[in-house]
Amino acid sequence: MNDACVLSGTPALPAGGVALTYDDGPGPRSAELARLLRHERVPATFFVLGESIRRYGEVLAEVADCGHTIGLHSEYHRPFSSVPLAADQLGKCRARVEQYLGAGYFDDKPIFYRPPYGIGDEPMPGYIGPVGWHASGRDWDITYRNDAPLRPPTNPRQPQSVEGCVEDILAGLRRGDGGVVLLHDFAPTTEYTAGGLAEADLDLQAVEITVLLLQRLRAEGYQLVGLPVPAPAG
Repeated sequence: MNDACVLSGTPALPAGGVALTYDDGPGPRSAELARLLRHERVPATFFVLGESIRRYGEVLAEVADCGHTIGLHSEYHRPFSSVPLAADQLGKCRARVEQYLGAGYFDDKPIFYRPPYGIGDEPMPGYIGPVGWHASGRDWDITYRNDAPLRPPTNPRQPQSVEGCVEDILAGLRRGDGGVVLLHDFAPTTEYTAGGLAEADLDLQAVEITVLLLQRLRAEGYQLVGLPVPAPAG
């Protein structure tokens, strides 16, 4: 996965604006993260995964109640190799969200989507995206502790840390005077189990990363914003 992946549906932010996004949840610490962001008055977008909703779907209500946007990632964390596959996976993920938040949950809301791994740059009718990112911090190296075969460490000689993740994100944001940040509040079950890991092996530090990142972003004068909804065409 690249440090930046600016897909065609990635919204433009105002100069100095930063939008936080979290992929692959909900997970065991997503509610804690949502509450932290609400306390800090920071809007965020959670790109949820169907296979994670199966395990932690009850967390979605708290994420929504905290005022955050729920976007769609996929049903399974696999690349979108075709438009029909993307439509199927997004539809199934939407249905899982609605099992917990109600059948009409998305009726009056924009539905952002992000393809797994940032692979697939086709607009999808009824959805806003595909949403990429301008900065990431290799937080998956922390989550997997550098030992998952499907996500080898980006730099084996320099294991990632919370501080290193935040510094990498800031470096990416400085290049463009802000942008969309990619972080992860969980990991795909099919991915980490295929790598021989159990959930107990995951080192989930999205909360710790976010606390430090917010401190640094504010110290450097960035403004925390939500993903803007594009104006209607015409």
